[in-house]
Amino acid sequence: MKISYLQFWVSMQGESHTQTYDASFEEIRALDEAGWDTVWSGGVPLRTMVPDTLLLAASIAARTTRIKIGTAVHLPGLKAPGEGFTTDIKEGGSPINRRGGNARKFGWVFDNFTPANPLQTAEQIAMLDQLSHGRFIYGAGGDTAGDEVRQRHLHEYLAVIRQVLNEDVFSGFKGEFYNYPSLPDDGSNFLPKCIQKPHPPILLPLDSQQGFVPMGRLGYRIAIGGGSLHNVRGDEVLKDDVKNYRQAWLDAGHPGDASVSIRMNTRVVATQREADRVREAARKTRVEHTLREKGSADEPERSSDLYGTPEEIVDRIHQLREDFNADEIICTMLGGSDSREDVLKSIRLISEKVIPKVS
Repeated sequence: MKISYLQFWVSMQGESHTQTYDASFEEIRALDEAGWDTVWSGGVPLRTMVPDTLLLAASIAARTTRIKIGTAVHLPGLKAPGEGFTTDIKEGGSPINRRGGNARKFGWVFDNFTPANPLQTAEQIAMLDQLSHGRFIYGAGGDTAGDEVRQRHLHEYLAVIRQVLNEDVFSGFKGEFYNYPSLPDDGSNFLPKCIQKPHPPILLPLDSQQGFVPMGRLGYRIAIGGGSLHNVRGDEVLKDDVKNYRQAWLDAGHPGDASVSIRMNTRVVATQREADRVREAARKTRVEHTLREKGSADEPERSSDLYGTPEEIVDRIHQLREDFNADEIICTMLGGSDSREDVLKSIRLISEKVIPKVS
């Protein structure tokens, strides 16, 4: 089982922005030295300090030697010609505008930011793979939940990227959203080329139940939320979703095994007393959040997060591997009242007492 870390790059109370970057890189160096598999960098427009996940990936590559580096996720900001978004939240509007507290922010971003070009993104992916000596993983998200047109747009964007990275000389592309001529026959080519063949892995977070079968059919790695993290349907339904994804992978004839990563809120402590306190604090936080968002404390039955002693975390990881046949756990920290010191303590305990027993 691979153990990875999702770094959100948010400032803690009293930190300057420089201190936030420095502290986050300190955490990543600890992961690199301790044998973690991947560091994933996530960023939300206008909220976190990661306006460019690809630029950040290059900076991480320069500071590390072994750990793999993934984007979780790169937001290409796809927008078809003539497509517009509003900052008004109205029932029946764009999926972006039905996202609660983030709706106005995302509407503004999609209205005003230039969409990524898949040709240029492909070159950036190849460059990152070279700079990291073959350690890069491209994770992308298109905010496509419930919108078939935007799903097709994201799939075509990724298809262009894969073609650029797979072909020795780009032969052109003609689709619903992108039309590119072939490169001229004068030695022109997209450079550099990837170290990983045919290209770095591509991972997509699943933001709707309708996405599992298409992702398996297209041969992409997926990340799902576990415990209380983006797991609104509960584990039993989610297990069926993952089975459907794996079957679609097999039916499409893709080589190798379908890959499932599970993102989990994580806090590891040394004693049982501390573990009970952390779990109770997390429960109260969830209840307060549900009351604010829905006016009710009721929430669906979910499995537990990765909160507890190292022994409890090992048991929970074994359970996740059995339930989902997962091959990677992505630990998300800095939630609630956690401090930088709490995060480093969790990293040390996982490195010393968890990874040796689940690897």
